[in-house]
Amino acid sequence: MLVTDIEIAQYYYCSGSSRHIANVSMTLKHQVTTLFCRLDLPEDENAKDRATAFVAEATRQLLRMPEYRSGRQTLSFSETLGGFSALQSA
Repeated sequence: MLVTDIEIAQYYYCSGSSRHIANVSMTLKHQVTTLFCRLDLPEDENAKDRATAFVAEATRQLLRMPEYRSGRQTLSFSETLGGFSALQSA
């Protein structure tokens, strides 16, 4: 399936657990999948690196779903997403 859009929403930093938390939505051909992601990164991590880490974590979660894990479907990223297309090989 081709990911055509990615949105990171409801972001916040939890000082109690020292984690960055957000929902990452990935738009596919006939569906939008939203994944809850938590990152163990320094509090002052720059926004671009944090966004890349959120997308990588969401991709990891998505690839563990049965349709991808079994090989019935593959996951790829639209070239319009820029640097995130490099994550498809991760």
